Order: sequence, then structure tokens, then C-alpha cells
Amino acid sequence: MPKSLRWAMVLWPGLVFAWQAGNLRALLICLGFVFALQTAWIGTFIWPGLLTGWESRLLWWSLAASVAGSVLYQIYCAAWTTKSGSSLCSDKVLQEAQSEYLRGNYFEAEELLTVYVSQGEWDVEAAMWLASIYRRTGRLEAASVVLQTIESLERGSLWAAEIAQEYRKIKDAKRNKRTESL
Repeated sequence: MPKSLRWAMVLWPGLVFAWQAGNLRALLICLGFVFALQTAWIGTFIWPGLLTGWESRLLWWSLAASVAGSVLYQIYCAAWTTKSGSSLCSDKVLQEAQSEYLRGNYFEAEELLTVYVSQGEWDVEAAMWLASIYRRTGRLEAASVVLQTIESLERGSLWAAEIAQEYRKIKDAKRNKRTESL
């Protein structure tokens, strides 16, 4: 991504979180900013009679304050993420977990993924791997809980097919377990 585009995203309230995380609240903030910016632009330059002098100044100062607030908030979020170490699962960790998973080292893969799934902002891909690990290690209820949590997330609807497939595998595993116990 070009450097100028990254700066534009930082200066636009809500755009970074709406673009990168698909956050609905951030999208609404982004759209509210667009509406206010268009109103200020039209009221100042195109149709000056729309806003009085103090309304126009108040609107422009509010827009400037919201841009400054957006930049400060993103700096705070970046500092908090760096300090607490909580970020979405990096590709490197996910690849390492996948490598362990494919070797059959489920508990090592689980250890790598649990950190990212146990925090507030869930990485859906890591959670799907974790549900699969729980299923393969016989912890079917834990796998179901992880899948239910993924379904409740905004991004969960994007994973509906994979979630349904994992539920089918859990159902088959439960059926096979009952058959073996007979």
C-alpha cells in the first residue's frame, strides 16, 4: 500500500478499522465523517447561504478535532497493541501452527493458537484451526464452544461454510464415539 494512502487512512476517522477489520461501528463513524465533510464543503464553498458563519466554523473545527482524535486514538491503539502484545495472529505464527498441526503435533499447535483466540479481538482463522485441533484431540464440546463464538462475531458469517463443515465433523466424531462404546 502506498505511503500516501496509509496517511489518508490514518487521517480519516474510522477508515483503518473499517478497512482492515471490517468493523461496522468504524464504518458508521467513517460515513458520518463523510457526511459532515460534505456538509461543510457545500455549506462553505458551493452554497454559502446553507450555513451561517459560526455554524460553518464550528463544523470545520469539529472535523479538525475528529481527525486529531482519530490520529491520537490510532497512536494509542498501536502503543497498546505493542505493549500488551495482543495483535491478530501473524502469518508466521499461523504458518508455524499449521506446520505443527500437519505433523500431528496438535498440542504444540494449540499452544501457539490459544494466545490469539483467548484475547478480546479474535483471529477467526486461528480460532478455526483451534476448533479443528479440539475436535481431533477428542475435546468435542470445546470445539463446539469455539465454533459458536466464531458464529457470534461480525466476521463469522464469512466463515459459515467452514463452520458448518467443522460442525459436521464434530457430529460424525460423536456418532463414531457412541458406536465404539457399544
